[in-house]
Amino acid sequence: MSRVLEETTGQDIDRDHVTRRVDDWVGRINALYDQVIAWLPTGWTAQKTGTIRMHEELMQRSDVPARDLPVLGLSSERRSGRVEPRGLWIIGANGRLDFFVGSQHYVIVDVAENLQPPQWRIAPFSNRQQLQPLDLD
Repeated sequence: MSRVLEETTGQDIDRDHVTRRVDDWVGRINALYDQVIAWLPTGWTAQKTGTIRMHEELMQRSDVPARDLPVLGLSSERRSGRVEPRGLWIIGANGRLDFFVGSQHYVIVDVAENLQPPQWRIAPFSNRQQLQPLDLD
């Protein structure tokens, strides 16, 4: 699992490293959204419905410009939801997104090591310790 404290206090942290991590995060978000869209059942639609500005402390300290990250809106005739990026440098994860559908709130985290292929997990926000693989099942 990613080691946020080690990464953010290590000697190897520089602007290039932070930029590489942000670019990787953007790519993982877009790939996750593509996968979610592919999983949608008939009658559901998805579209990028806006952005959330990412300018985390490590980016600011390293003079890495802010990035606008997409929000994924999901809708059917009766329900709607959205997936929003929350942060890259998260203790115990390699990034977090929040998923809202109706009154339900879930967290989606990547438990892979930094700059490795993602291993997405999901859990109800109220019980974040009960992470399950994020897949079609």
